[in-house]
Amino acid sequence: MKFCKNQQRVVDISDPEWAPYWTNYKMLKKLIKELPSLVPNADGGKNNTRDEKIRPDSNENHEDKTAENAKQQEASNAATTQQISTSMGKSPGEVAFFKLLHSEFKKATHFFDRATEEHAIREERVREGMEIMRKPNSIMVNEKWALMAKSIYRLYKDLLLLETFAIMTYCSFSKILKKHDKVTGYETKNAFMANIVNKANFTHYPKVLGMITRCEKFYEEVSANLLKEGKEGLYEDERTSAIVTSIILHLFLTLIETYQILCAMLQLYSCISLFFNMFSMLLDKSTCRSIHQYDS
Repeated sequence: MKFCKNQQRVVDISDPEWAPYWTNYKMLKKLIKELPSLVPNADGGKNNTRDEKIRPDSNENHEDKTAENAKQQEASNAATTQQISTSMGKSPGEVAFFKLLHSEFKKATHFFDRATEEHAIREERVREGMEIMRKPNSIMVNEKWALMAKSIYRLYKDLLLLETFAIMTYCSFSKILKKHDKVTGYETKNAFMANIVNKANFTHYPKVLGMITRCEKFYEEVSANLLKEGKEGLYEDERTSAIVTSIILHLFLTLIETYQILCAMLQLYSCISLFFNMFSMLLDKSTCRSIHQYDS
């Protein structure tokens, strides 16, 4: 199923206040469709390869020429990279795309930082409430543990959704850059992900994970107190809803992790295919040299 639909499903079950802060994936995708395809033509490379196969090389000068070719290739790659950067800077479509991409990144990091602080305040309030509840005759309301169970459930659900926001945001940048590189022929994903996205607060969030773990422990304690009071039937809908929400979100996160593993496997397969292609080219070169030596 497409990423946009998965993202929309999560947006629908999240707090409506979060709606403006999700990655505007549709707009980024629309900008990519308007970009011209700049995938370089492979004809020149094929002709050069064919010339190298036909041109005979002596065994004595082979190592020197290999080193010289490697230096020339490095210089050519550097020049190509510089040329690509210049051409991207001159393209209005590329400028608009990356301007929006950086804007979406800043929006996501700002929201995640503020949301983490907000949930930390809520978690502290719940933790202090638990300490008060443990004291006998501490509050005037009845069914205190049932009320506490409801408050923990709400916090736990929002924390799981915040974790989902982090994962979905990371995947949105990864997928949109992959689509951009596929359409344009540029190679921007690895650099952008390594230098910018991987250093973001929504990529590493131990504070949020710690709050999720503590909420689970709080809920176990509250459930035990409800059983002691013989009121396990109270707020059964909330407890069931918490379990269902947790299962659904964890299944969704598992699907995201599976997708990331598949992407890594595809990259590994591409590397292996490239290796075998290079190996075949080397075999072709050595075969041509053997035929030339035999003819001479």
